[in-house]
Amino acid sequence: MFTFFVDAEVFGGGGYEAAALAADESDLFDAGVYKVEIPNGFGGDLGERVPVRVTGTAQGLMFYAKLLNIKEEMQLEELGRVRAAALARENDE
Repeated sequence: MFTFFVDAEVFGGGGYEAAALAADESDLFDAGVYKVEIPNGFGGDLGERVPVRVTGTAQGLMFYAKLLNIKEEMQLEELGRVRAAALARENDE
């Protein structure tokens, strides 16, 4: 699982919706994305960032990052660490 932090303006202005339009449920599942959790009532209490929790394979997490157009270096570095751990687990199985 990985939590992406998406700019609230982008999220509300087509960030997630655009990602959802670019891939339907079967596309997400085929890519290795199994679950996406987005808070319903985000507002001032979450600040400028909306947490989007994604459960999936290492490939699925990268697929979703591309859908969200994540370019922030810190998030990409952390995603790389999470993906490396997931790949190591997948190889152990």
